[in-house]
Amino acid sequence: MSRWPMMRIMLTAHVWFALIAWLVFVVVAALVTVGIAIWGHVDQSVWHYLATQVSRWLAVGLGFDAISTYLRMHIAHGRTRHDFLRQFWVYTVGLATAFGVLLTIGYLVERGVYALVGWPHKLQAAALFDSTGDVLGIFGGLTLMMLLWTIAGAMVHAAFTRNVLLGVLTIPVGLLLISPTELLVGANGVPIFRDTVASWDLSTVASAGIAVAGVAVGCAATWGIVRDIPMRPRVT
Repeated sequence: MSRWPMMRIMLTAHVWFALIAWLVFVVVAALVTVGIAIWGHVDQSVWHYLATQVSRWLAVGLGFDAISTYLRMHIAHGRTRHDFLRQFWVYTVGLATAFGVLLTIGYLVERGVYALVGWPHKLQAAALFDSTGDVLGIFGGLTLMMLLWTIAGAMVHAAFTRNVLLGVLTIPVGLLLISPTELLVGANGVPIFRDTVASWDLSTVASAGIAVAGVAVGCAATWGIVRDIPMRPRVT
């Protein structure tokens, strides 16, 4: 860890942020569930929406922050962009894994609460996993989702840092990178991908393979943008 100080700094800051966000998610899910129970009927997972729809935007934001704050900090300390990227890849995996663990715990806690009160714990939109009892499927799908969105966020922000036109041109690439989310957790919010993928009948291995391929493409694109990015430390 001492050889990779930036990875340690980024992971420490962002995993703590992920934990705080998770606690907020727990409170929000509890309040929404209670509200539905009072004024309606609880028949599906509330946590699923937070875990698959909200958390990914946190991943994008943390990808932005990795470039805008920590890459600049890294350069300010006389380190190379290559050295940053070497640590960045490990950071993204570590962050995605932490999110995957926390979000999976959320499903398990909610499942236990629903079982106690006799509510059905169903998923409205599922793909890689179709049951809240599929712990490995939930963890794997959410971890890959967070990895894709973090890398896409970092790539797009790095592109805008280099050149606004490059940033605009990179947005479609970012959308392609996150498109496997539909295969992993369902309902990624991008209609063209949702409608296209809905007709596919892919195995779990094929779905995970496409997501991993997306990660590889995102890493290659981010490497190409960041390796000689003209960024200087801020002067205060």
